[in-house]
Amino acid sequence: MKVNEQYVYIYRDPKTSKIKYAGRGKSATRASSHQKKTHNIELENWLKKASYKLEIAGPYENEQTAIAVEEALISTHQPEFNMRKESSKYSFRPLGVPEKYITRLEQQPLEYDCLFKGNTESIILVKVTDKTLGDRVGYNLVDPPSDDAIVERVEKYWQLGNDKYLGTWIKDKKLSPTLILGITGSPGNQVIIASLEVDISAWDAVEVMKKKLITVPLKDRSKLDKHYLRGYRIALSADIKFGRSIQEHFRVIQK
Repeated sequence: MKVNEQYVYIYRDPKTSKIKYAGRGKSATRASSHQKKTHNIELENWLKKASYKLEIAGPYENEQTAIAVEEALISTHQPEFNMRKESSKYSFRPLGVPEKYITRLEQQPLEYDCLFKGNTESIILVKVTDKTLGDRVGYNLVDPPSDDAIVERVEKYWQLGNDKYLGTWIKDKKLSPTLILGITGSPGNQVIIASLEVDISAWDAVEVMKKKLITVPLKDRSKLDKHYLRGYRIALSADIKFGRSIQEHFRVIQK
């Protein structure tokens, strides 16, 4: 046996096939040591009272590989007798949104009409990719940026500073979009990463930069879940598409 070899083992309930405990060690005998004496009293009591199936994998070349396998097993199976660990790069975790919104990803994708919650009549949709643009970070599905960084990316810079959009909204605020949604992913796999309320009273003060680029004024930059839309997927049939040119990185849609 090589010095750094490692094993990963599991105790399984033979009746349900559910993994009850996952562990690792430097030798195969480590797996059977729990049957005699262990620091895990709950596991020890279960082993004394119930039948079980012991399975082992390895040897792995080093401890880091064994740690990765063990943590992946614990995160996916959540064994009853393992201590809960903080999520790490080896753990399976929600893809695309903070964990508290994970149940929304599992819901039916939103159709076009479902985007218009409350009194919403018009919405600005903006495309957010994984590419960093200057000081605005990209949206990494595996490791999403902070809420502040998401807001920075969603609120600016969009080519809305012309008469068709900004000019119209200054003249008649009733025609202004009241919501801006940050969307990442391609059609069929799109996820709403932020839902922010637009401050329609602030259009007059918006600075128009080169190429008619502006920052969309927001009512509250700390609230990214207006109308509880954050974390939902958008149905392919909603037909939300963006183009490659700067004027196609956003869409203004009507109810």
